[in-house]
Amino acid sequence: MGQRGYWRVLATILLAYAAIIALADAVAGSVVRLALLGYLLWEAWQLGGRPRAWSRHAAWLGSVLALVVVAVVAREAPATTTSGVVGGVSLAFTTAIIALFARAIIARRSVDTAAVLGVLSVYLLLALFFASLNQLLASFNPEGYLDGVVGRPTAADQLYFSVVTMATVGFGDITPASQVARAVTVVEALAGQLYLVSVVAAVVGLWRRRT
Repeated sequence: MGQRGYWRVLATILLAYAAIIALADAVAGSVVRLALLGYLLWEAWQLGGRPRAWSRHAAWLGSVLALVVVAVVAREAPATTTSGVVGGVSLAFTTAIIALFARAIIARRSVDTAAVLGVLSVYLLLALFFASLNQLLASFNPEGYLDGVVGRPTAADQLYFSVVTMATVGFGDITPASQVARAVTVVEALAGQLYLVSVVAAVVGLWRRRT
């Protein structure tokens, strides 16, 4: 995938952010979110050069099956269960996408604009990874997972909290309420900062030298 492909990836991630913020836990929002993640998974397969046809088809088939499962669960199960399923599926997709992106960036063996866009995309995906993890875990403790929200935290709440945590902004309007939430928050804050000061800083530094 060339530089144009990485721009598509970055734009798709931002669209996923916008869908989560605008539509939160609405069924339409969950469908759009998973569809965009499915597209990202397909794009991630292209990063390795010439992926086998079956792997690309598997990415699309997995995305379609995930959408069907979410649609059925949303129709038959309570909102809390649906939110947990969406969070779990998003977590699985995001984990696979990050792994494929990381492998492809390392395999490039050169630092160019595409590599910089790649590491920035992974950073945004990390925030989405922890938001999905929190959404999944919150489904087991809807009222006591986060403080600062009314009732069960929505997908938009989880993404906002994840981004604020990773950026170490420290607004304090939403805070972890359970020990599990505190543990995830600590890991995310450390992972986000370590990724910025090591991977992103190193890649951008090498890129600037080349340019």
